[in-house]
Amino acid sequence: MDYLTVLINHIGRVLLTGFAQVAKLEKVRDYMLEGTKIADGIIEDLTSMLREDGIPAPLPWDAGVTDSTVAPFSDKLMMDHVLTLNASGGGAYGVSLAASPRHDISAKYAQIKANVGMYTEKGLKIMMENGWMEEPPQVFTGTKIDKMH
Repeated sequence: MDYLTVLINHIGRVLLTGFAQVAKLEKVRDYMLEGTKIADGIIEDLTSMLREDGIPAPLPWDAGVTDSTVAPFSDKLMMDHVLTLNASGGGAYGVSLAASPRHDISAKYAQIKANVGMYTEKGLKIMMENGWMEEPPQVFTGTKIDKMH
């Protein structure tokens, strides 16, 4: 799982780098750059664990990023895409946490999942501030919707 997580974070880092280059809103650009730092940390942590165990780590994909600043997508679409990927990654981190028989790896995935969750929440706030999302998903209890926060 660690190898795949590193590979996915390399790809995500390239996507976030490209989105940061073309984002119109400074808050969106900063959010994307923060995501690259989170991906860098995940890559660094898991790559060192792989190498300690004698397992080769995936190589970076940064060569695919151009210097273009022309946005092919709106900030709203880029934010929505990143939030969807965060949700998917959160599920994958949960599976990795549960599947690992090693407590050190499980602890690392719990930390990663928490960090990505906080990052996702920041993204949801940006979406709401810009009117791109009315409110985060709520819990339906049968008679009313309870606020999660």
